[in-house]
Amino acid sequence: MFSPEKHEKREEVLKDIETIAEFLQDTKDDVKQLKPLLEKLEELEKERQVASSGLLHVNLEAQAEVLDKLLQRYEFFQNDADVNGMRVKRIAQEWLKHAQKAGLKDLVQKKKKDLKWHFDW
Repeated sequence: MFSPEKHEKREEVLKDIETIAEFLQDTKDDVKQLKPLLEKLEELEKERQVASSGLLHVNLEAQAEVLDKLLQRYEFFQNDADVNGMRVKRIAQEWLKHAQKAGLKDLVQKKKKDLKWHFDW
């Protein structure tokens, strides 16, 4: 009666929703790790702007260490956000298919005209 492919799609959408919810919950931890690094970088940059030439090298080396950590953590965060963005797009595309199949053609056409639903982000 139901093909396995359709059943897998439904499970995949549910799994995507759960994964996105988990990612959003975990972003609190990412922010807790990123924010102090940004604050430290800001402090060092303010010091650099008034530093004498003798302290400039020390300051820039300290900034490099902070930037190494910041770049690594932010890359992980960005990659996770990008992957979950693709999941949101896939969920929306599946919704369009289901809505079309259910006969909601006007609503589907309306959504397809909405720029958010073009998935250009």
